[in-house]
Amino acid sequence: MRRLAAALASVTGSLILVAGGATAASASPMAVAEEPPYSQVKCLNSEYASTCFQWVGDDQWIIDREANGWAAVVHVQTNYGKNVECKAMPAAEGWALCKFDHEEGKCVRFRLYELKDDVKRKETAWSPWYGTEYGSLC
Repeated sequence: MRRLAAALASVTGSLILVAGGATAASASPMAVAEEPPYSQVKCLNSEYASTCFQWVGDDQWIIDREANGWAAVVHVQTNYGKNVECKAMPAAEGWALCKFDHEEGKCVRFRLYELKDDVKRKETAWSPWYGTEYGSLC
């Protein structure tokens, strides 16, 4: 059952890119029961949310830590022009997982913000750049 759910999430969470340079797209998050595998991720934390990048599989984990009516969102950017976002499940509902297919041997960074009615607030600074192949600093 878990493999079927993961396979479906891979298909439904697939990224649709718009033609052109730096485009923005969103992936549908999949709710997951477990936490990220902390030995295989690079994380960014704030008072309202946390996100972790897992380089094996190009998975982006996110959790909303405040039930305040604002959605936690992670903005993911690559050094080859890809801009994507992943929205957390509502507060207190656990980790969400978005599956992105980044190019191997490239770099990725991410930042958090809160969103409500198309208004952004509490943007964090960007994380360092991490390699998409091994998670090392770029």
